[in-house]
Amino acid sequence: MWRLVAAQHRHANGQGNVVGRDLGASAGFGVLSLHAGYRINAQLKLAAGVDNLLDKNYAEHPNLAGNAGFGYPGGVRINEPGRTLWLRADLQF
Repeated sequence: MWRLVAAQHRHANGQGNVVGRDLGASAGFGVLSLHAGYRINAQLKLAAGVDNLLDKNYAEHPNLAGNAGFGYPGGVRINEPGRTLWLRADLQF
């Protein structure tokens, strides 16, 4: 999966809430992820993946930078995680 996000030039500086705050214009980015899954049988499915395969440094446009009362630093963009490996097992009864 290749997720492409365009640069954001329209913004409402300082507006938002504790979940997301607009800090001005932001650059675009692209993030490449690989996911695969295999069904063992009718009840069990295994999946694995690597998100942000190229370890891109990026931040979403409205992001979790709003309210120091909730433990977030105020007024700075918070970058998303780097390369992340994950495994998942789905078991149906």
